[in-house]
Amino acid sequence: MTIFQTVEFYIIAAVVAAAIVAASALPSKRGAARTFLFGGTLAEPRTPDTPASDQGIVVQVDDFGYLNVYRFGLEGVHEDGAYSLAVEIAGFDVVINERLTAGSRRTAEMTQGRALLDCFGRERYHIQYKSESTGRSCAFSLNMAPGNRIERRLEL
Repeated sequence: MTIFQTVEFYIIAAVVAAAIVAASALPSKRGAARTFLFGGTLAEPRTPDTPASDQGIVVQVDDFGYLNVYRFGLEGVHEDGAYSLAVEIAGFDVVINERLTAGSRRTAEMTQGRALLDCFGRERYHIQYKSESTGRSCAFSLNMAPGNRIERRLEL
């Protein structure tokens, strides 16, 4: 077989090998991103024993598979303000953007927010929570099985 001794054979073999390496280096395909908007509720006026610097979230999956998000340590949000979440899901990667509206300073200051998210299936998700108004965030992985609970501090 003289084909294995030709220069053309080795050039074609090198091109095919380069194509295989390039195809294996491509990033995995993520599905189209979906965005959901959820309105939350504000709770509890500030008490003297609640430190202002103590900011974080608690997420818990309830018996129906919904994700309960509890945000504590809110600052500058008043009773007539608003707490809402924009959730972007791309495959199993999730970005939750917190949006706060301060409200009138004549009303009581609220320190906690709560939202119920019903856009997840029973999978394991990689979640990043971002607070636009404070510049703080946290990240974690969560399996959407009933009873799972995670608490995280929001860091700068």
